[in-house]
Amino acid sequence: MRPFVLFAFWATVLASSSGAASGATRPPLDQPTAWSAGDPTSPAAAFEIGGRSVVRLPCNFSDGIERAYWDADVALDLAEARGIRFQLYCGKPEPIGGFTFYFRAGDAWYSAPFSLDAAEQWCTVAIDKLDTTVEGAAGGWTRIDRLRLAAWRGADEDTELYVAGFAVVRGPSTSGRGDGEDARIVLVRAESAAGDARTVKDTAQRVGRFLDDLGVPFVPVSDLDLSPARLEGKRVAVLPYNPDMSAEATDALRTFLQHDGRLVSFYTLPEALAIAVGLQRGRHVSQPRPGYFASIRPTESAAGGLTGLPPVTAQASWNIIEWVARSQPSRGASAGQAGDRPQQAAGVAATWYDVDGNPTGHPAIVVTDRAAHMTHILLRDDPANKAVLLLAMIGRFLPECWEQAATTRLARAGAIGPFRDFDSARRGIRERIDGGAGDDLLTAAEALHAQARAHVAAGEYAEALARTGQLRETLTRAWCAVQSRGARDEFRGFWCHDAFGVAGMTWDAAARILAENGFTAVFPNMLWGGAAYYPSDVLPVAPEVKARGDQLAACVAACRKHGVQCHVWKVNWNMGARASADFKARMKAAGRTQVRLDGAPENGWLCPSHPENQRLEIDAMLEVAAKYDADGVHFDYIRYPDRATCYCPGCKARFEAVLDRKIADWPRGLAADPALTAQWLEFRRAQITRVVAGVSEALRARKPRVKISAAVFRNAPVDRDTIGQDWRLWCEKGYLDFVCPMNYTPFDADFERMARRQRAWAGDTPCYPGIGLSVWPDSEGVARLIEQVNITRKLETGGFIVFNYGPREATEILPLCRLGLTRR
Repeated sequence: MRPFVLFAFWATVLASSSGAASGATRPPLDQPTAWSAGDPTSPAAAFEIGGRSVVRLPCNFSDGIERAYWDADVALDLAEARGIRFQLYCGKPEPIGGFTFYFRAGDAWYSAPFSLDAAEQWCTVAIDKLDTTVEGAAGGWTRIDRLRLAAWRGADEDTELYVAGFAVVRGPSTSGRGDGEDARIVLVRAESAAGDARTVKDTAQRVGRFLDDLGVPFVPVSDLDLSPARLEGKRVAVLPYNPDMSAEATDALRTFLQHDGRLVSFYTLPEALAIAVGLQRGRHVSQPRPGYFASIRPTESAAGGLTGLPPVTAQASWNIIEWVARSQPSRGASAGQAGDRPQQAAGVAATWYDVDGNPTGHPAIVVTDRAAHMTHILLRDDPANKAVLLLAMIGRFLPECWEQAATTRLARAGAIGPFRDFDSARRGIRERIDGGAGDDLLTAAEALHAQARAHVAAGEYAEALARTGQLRETLTRAWCAVQSRGARDEFRGFWCHDAFGVAGMTWDAAARILAENGFTAVFPNMLWGGAAYYPSDVLPVAPEVKARGDQLAACVAACRKHGVQCHVWKVNWNMGARASADFKARMKAAGRTQVRLDGAPENGWLCPSHPENQRLEIDAMLEVAAKYDADGVHFDYIRYPDRATCYCPGCKARFEAVLDRKIADWPRGLAADPALTAQWLEFRRAQITRVVAGVSEALRARKPRVKISAAVFRNAPVDRDTIGQDWRLWCEKGYLDFVCPMNYTPFDADFERMARRQRAWAGDTPCYPGIGLSVWPDSEGVARLIEQVNITRKLETGGFIVFNYGPREATEILPLCRLGLTRR
C-alpha cells in the first residue's frame, strides 16, 4: 500500500464530488458501519487517508471461501438513474477471480460483473443498469433496499480492497457524460418479459451503447417503473425489444403519446400502442434461406423517408414481423414463409435486401407521424451504421440529436485501441508506420477529419456523420495495418457455435476466409449431449442433416482444401435445445439426468457419474476421430453446471459404493462433515476426468495424430471444486494436447492476469487463451481483439482462440486482422 497514491486519489475525488459533480448524489456508503460482511467474510474497517475515511474490505480467501462480500442496506429510487459509480483500490488483485456488484429490490437481485483497469492505483468503477442481469422476478428500480459488493476467489491467498466515493449517477451514462436532467429520450427495458431475458438485456444494452456512442442523452427505465410522471418532459420513448408489457406500462405510454410523445420501436409492439401510433401488424416471416434478410436500405418514398439513413446497413436477420401504416390494408396476421413480395405500403422508409443485393420487398422500417418502427431487433453486426440508423429513426422526432451526434462523433473519432482522440491516434499510428498501407490510410484519415470538421461548422450534420464514420473506419484500418503479425507457427483458432458454419455461407467459403486472413484452425460445434450433425451411430442425428447433409464431412473437406485445421467441438453432458424431447424423456426415465441439491430436476443435463452416460460421451468423440479426417476433438461443457449438481439417486449409490458405507440425510449430510465434503468433491472430479482420460487413452492408441483439447473455465483452483473441472490435472497427466481457457472479458488487465496464471497451471501443455470477441459489449471489436492477442504474444502462449465465428467476424473482423495482426 502506497499512502501517497491514496492521498492523490482523495484530492481528485473530493474536488470532483464537492458539489460540482453534475448529476451525482452521494449515498452514505463511505463509512465501514454502512457495510455488513457476509458469513464468513471478514468485516469492513475504517482506513484514514488525509483526514478522510475510506472503507477497507479484507478478502480472507486463504480460508477457502468462494467469495467475499459485503452488504449495505439503503433506500434508493434508481428508476431514472443510470447506475452507481465508486472508486476502488486493490494492491494485489491476483487472488481475485472477478467482481460482481448487486442491487436488491424485494426478492430480486440485479447483478453486473466489473473489473479493475489496473493494480496499485485507484480505479473508477461504473455499474450501468443496462449491464445488469436479473436474478429472480424483477421488481423494478424504485425500491432498491440493498447493495452488495462481491469479490470471487481466484486463489487461496488473502488480499484487500479499499472503496470510497460512492455516487448514484443520474446522467446519461455511468461515465458521467452529459446532463441527465436534459435527456428527452427514455429507453424502456422490458424487465417484465420473463421468457426472453437474455435478448431483452442484450438489445436494451446495445441501443443504449449506440446512444452513448452518439452522445445523445437518454434515461433508461424499466417497464415495471413506467408511469406518466416518469415520462413527463420526455419527447421520444424507445422500445428496443419489448415482447411483453403490462397494462400499466402500456397505459403510461398511451398517455405519453396523447401528450405529443413519439415512439421508436423494434420487432414487436402491443396492439394498443400500434393503434395509437397508426401501425398494423402483418405476417411473421421466416427467412426461406440463409442470407435472405441481409441488409437494410432506404426507399425513395417521400412518405416514408428518413433523413440520414445509411445507404446500406448490414444485418443478418432470420425473421421479421411485417408492419404497415394502419391506413394500408394488412396482409394478414398469420405466420408464414417468405413468398410473393408484398406491395410496398406508404410509410415504408427502408426495405430488406438479400445477401446478393436483391430487394426482398419486405419492409425493414415503417414510419408514421408518431412512430418509427423496425421489423426486427437491432443486431450487433455493422455497429457503425446501426448507430446512424437508430439516430435517423430518433432524429425524425428530435432533429437536434443530429448536431449532438455529429459533434460527439467528431470529438471521439480517434477513440480506438489505446487512443482517446484523433490527435493521439494520429501520433500513435504515425510512430509505428513503416511505409506501406498504414501511411496512405493515415493520410486519408487526416483529409476525412478536415472534411468532417467543415461539415460540422456548416451545420451539415448528416454529412458530418458520414465523414466521421469513414474517418473512424480509416483510422481503424490504419491501426490494424501497423500491428505485428506474430510468429509464423502461431496457433490462431476460431470457435464456430453453428454446425452449419457462418450464416449465409457454405463451409467452403467459411474455411477459405479463415485461411485468406491468416487463421489456422476452426472448432465447429458438431455434437451435443444428445444430437449430432452428421450420420452418427452413437448419438441421435439432428433432423436438419436429412435436408442439409453431413455437416462434419463438408467442414472437414473445406478445411483440407484450404489448409485449415478442423478440431471437432463436442458439448459434453449438456443436451440443450439440440436434443429431441423424446431423447430427453428417455434419458430422464432411465435415471440418466441430473438432480439439483434442492431436489429439482436438471433435465437438460446428463449425469456424469452414470456409466452409460460416460460411455456415450467417450464413444461419440471416438466415432468422430474414426469416421472423419479431423485434426482434433475438442471437449466443452466438460463439467457440472454448478456446485449444486448432481445429487440424483444414482450419484448417491455410486458415491456410497466408493465409500463402502451409507450416508445419512442425503444430500444435506455432505455439508455437515468437512472430510466427507472433500471426498464428495473428489468423487465429482473423478467422473469428469474419467471421460477425458478415456478419450485420451483410446485416441493415443488408435489415432495418435488426432489432437485432444478442451474449452475450460478460467479459474482452475476454484473450478475443480465448484464444477468438477480439474483441467490442471488433465494437463499434468498428458490427457490434453492443448487447453483453451475461456477468458471472455473485455478488460485487458483481467485478461492478462488470467492468462498469466493459466499458462503456469497448464505446465508443459500449450495454453491458448480464449478471447470473447462475440460476447463483449458491441462497442468493443477489432481494437480490443488486437490488445488481447498482443497480450498472448507478450506471455508467449504460442497461440489463441476466438469466440465466435459468425457473419460479422467473417466479413468485418477477419479482413482487418489480415492487414497486420495475422498477416501471412
